[in-house]
Amino acid sequence: MNAMITEAVPTALPAQVGLWRAIYWEPVMATGERICVGFLTNWGGEAKAVLTIRQDLLSAIFGAAGPKAHALLDRALRLINARLADAPEIQGAQPPMTGLYYGPTETSHVNSYADLLQIGKLMSSSLAAMSEPDNPESADLIEAASEQRQPARQFASRVRDLALARDKRLAGFFNREASLMAARRPVRFGFLSDSLAAQFGLLQPTNINSYVRAARGMLAELSLARRASGRANLLILGYPPLASATLTDKERSAIADYSEDLSQQAKELEVGFAAADNDVQACDALLAAL
Repeated sequence: MNAMITEAVPTALPAQVGLWRAIYWEPVMATGERICVGFLTNWGGEAKAVLTIRQDLLSAIFGAAGPKAHALLDRALRLINARLADAPEIQGAQPPMTGLYYGPTETSHVNSYADLLQIGKLMSSSLAAMSEPDNPESADLIEAASEQRQPARQFASRVRDLALARDKRLAGFFNREASLMAARRPVRFGFLSDSLAAQFGLLQPTNINSYVRAARGMLAELSLARRASGRANLLILGYPPLASATLTDKERSAIADYSEDLSQQAKELEVGFAAADNDVQACDALLAAL
């Protein structure tokens, strides 16, 4: 019997080539402890810097100082991009401020810019995979931390500020409490007027299960408020833009799936629902419901 031998054909590399350099931040000078916070990239002839570490991770590491660390890094990335606009070359680029360091220039054959960033994250940033969207054990470990609630409070505060900038008469309606039917303790609503009860929920990729549980609890509260008082109700659910470079494909899928699930649950409970990937869109949804 003659044996048939099949020759393996090597898989061709993607035709497009991208360059990237990891951006490292040393929070405490001269310690040598550095965190990968973003990447310099050159793709399709365009050189730019992107911040890939999320604010919720910085809050988990640095506590209440997390937002300040994020603001510092965001400013640094703007300075880097300003330099790249004048000299679009990442190989010889130098950090614009102390505490930032660039890794060596790497070359990757990829099909898209998202793939280029993904390779950079896998090779240089362990924090990019620190939490999985569907890891309930991780959620249980972190849920009790007070820092986990901080991003949701900040989201509600930003929407409130935008709403008050448009109509100062709404100032007395934010963060109000009301008793629901036979409940022994009052419930705090993000917004409560004679005609509308609203809550501000949030979906973040880190520890997403706890955010989903909180949103489901808000839906139950809003449903009770409607039955108790006849008020219109609304859950405004904020989430990061799905096109953000800080998200992986799995995180995008988890956010989209959970948002759709919460929308369906809101319909079943006869609760208004508005998803928003930015603060202005959330503010528009609130004012439109009044």
